[in-house]
Amino acid sequence: MSDPVKSTKVYWAVFAALIVATFLTVAQSRMDIGHAANRIIGLAIACTKATLVALFFMHLKYEKRYFYPVVIFPLMLLLVIIFGNFPDVAFGEHTTPGVELGQPEGGHGRASH
Repeated sequence: MSDPVKSTKVYWAVFAALIVATFLTVAQSRMDIGHAANRIIGLAIACTKATLVALFFMHLKYEKRYFYPVVIFPLMLLLVIIFGNFPDVAFGEHTTPGVELGQPEGGHGRASH
């Protein structure tokens, strides 16, 4: 198989963009702009990085048009799963009722005999 990209400049540019996006991810994770906003921005950066990898390093940008449904359908299912769980992850309290932090579940801080 021959590589459709004739120049390595494209790969280096995508690699640089991925490095910048990684630094953006780290910087964004240290900011506190709200729980839901942090999740949305983090997902946007991650989706951008995944798209760059799929298009250029997996050569999907250079595939025939009939190949796109094979790629897009699983991605749509993944987005349904992610955004279906998003309200619980973004707005849930993430605690089990009756369980204190640092205590094993079921023990409620007392020794069980």
